[in-house]
Amino acid sequence: MTMVTAIVGLALLVLGACGKSDEPADKPTATESTTTDSPTTPAPDPTDDAASALVGDWHDVKAKWVVHFHKDGTYVEDFEGVTDFRVGTYELDGTKVSLVGDDGNTDVGTVEDDALVFKLGTLTRVS
Repeated sequence: MTMVTAIVGLALLVLGACGKSDEPADKPTATESTTTDSPTTPAPDPTDDAASALVGDWHDVKAKWVVHFHKDGTYVEDFEGVTDFRVGTYELDGTKVSLVGDDGNTDVGTVEDDALVFKLGTLTRVS
């Protein structure tokens, strides 16, 4: 969890340094060069992140398992009637979903159609 906090803090620091300028986009600033070797690409908007598609509640009725995915990249699990059974962060890399728990365990599953398939069970979005 400490590493995740450090990474998020570093990302916020880097993104915070990327402020908007009042200068027109076609006019170089004092620190910019008028020639570049390669084009620059803007940083991705976190709201456009593919992982944001997971935001919401997912459940497996048979396994009595619910995962609540939050916009900030965190999740909370309810298991067999125990609310807030486990918390942590989640990552989506292609079709691989990783639940990195604050207990030191990571559960890895896959996105298959409209479901998240893990060893414990298959989660579907709560309607």
